[in-house]
Amino acid sequence: MIEKGFWRGYWPLLITLGAVQISQQLDIVMLRPAGSEAQSAYALLARLAMIDTALMTAVGAVASTTVAQKRRTTDVSALDGALLLSLLSGIACAAGAFVLYPGVATLAAGDGPVSTLIAAGIGLYAVTTPLRFLVNSSVLMLHALNDGAAVVRWKVIELALKFVGNLLFIDYLGGGFSGCFASGLLVAAISAAWCWRALAAHRETPLRLPTPSFAAGFFRSAAWEAQRTLAVHLAIFAGVALFATPSLGHYELARLSAYATGQTLMLAIIAPLLALTRFLSFRLARLDAADVAPFARDLWLRGAPIACLAALALFASRDPLGNLYGQAGPWWSSMIAAIAVSLPIRHSANVARAGLFARGAFAVVAITDSVALWSCGVPLLALGLLVDAPEVAYLSLIVPEAACAHRFWRSLPLAPPHRASGSLAH
Repeated sequence: MIEKGFWRGYWPLLITLGAVQISQQLDIVMLRPAGSEAQSAYALLARLAMIDTALMTAVGAVASTTVAQKRRTTDVSALDGALLLSLLSGIACAAGAFVLYPGVATLAAGDGPVSTLIAAGIGLYAVTTPLRFLVNSSVLMLHALNDGAAVVRWKVIELALKFVGNLLFIDYLGGGFSGCFASGLLVAAISAAWCWRALAAHRETPLRLPTPSFAAGFFRSAAWEAQRTLAVHLAIFAGVALFATPSLGHYELARLSAYATGQTLMLAIIAPLLALTRFLSFRLARLDAADVAPFARDLWLRGAPIACLAALALFASRDPLGNLYGQAGPWWSSMIAAIAVSLPIRHSANVARAGLFARGAFAVVAITDSVALWSCGVPLLALGLLVDAPEVAYLSLIVPEAACAHRFWRSLPLAPPHRASGSLAH
């Protein structure tokens, strides 16, 4: 049965994931004195680094799930392998950044001050990349090892260090845009040292190199998860591009503004569900394979009433949220309604996603998410814009998730099921 202690660690993980977003917003705000060019360069570099970010997220997800799986068998070798392979992935991305990003920045921003700033800061960004990979994987592995509280304490210290570092390098030393990345490098180095020391408490043997079979399986899973993350980002980008296309239906700026604002709100609303997926993936990974599906079904049933209540609350808040964000009209109210309807479906899909991640079925999740988004989501959005019908366009927020939930639950019992007899209290 699922006991009370099962949820220990969820809130620390949610706070940890939120701290990453806070750190990025802190950079943007503190770059304001350096001028709009510096803020634009930071935002563009973040877009250029989409592949880096997707791979870093994927590597961290695979690392934490793998460590949780091996923990069930008291095998600690996965920790060494995941740590070293995460660092290797970061080094590869750093090399790509050195070679590709300056030229791509010039293509995207022209031969102007923004691309010049990016070229000046790319060296520091690239050097920091392996450390970011190491820290990201390490904190997720520490969560998988029930050290989430220590991670949260460190993240608070890390944000304080970033604030002080930005003041020092951006303002006091006059580094501007490059100073922001110098601060990032220093903080990443300190964080990497802390993570290495924290993980050492879970290792009882000297550092061991991963076997070729372990490395092949690790990178295969990470590649599938990275592909899934990129497909989601590209689908969101395609949605914004469709809304900005004047030839689709009755174009107006208010329609684009409602969608862009609604997307930002939706990311905040579903953040707890995304954290839930990561949390459950390494929680369920500790179970025997045939026990995952029964526990997942129990978790879904327990969470369904909460998801439905959240959906009702969001639906009832359409007008107050519109007043808060300065939005009104059918394109706004229909989007909030669609997000509300999707919440119980997303809860169901995310619990099943976590179960598949726990079983190592990263390919199943990646293929299903990508196909659903691009065969259902994007076409529905385009059709709704063409006929100027928000209720059709915003089916793109519901239908793909429903299709994924159906496929995931059918795929979850990958082994002959039997009655779950274990406990997940610890």
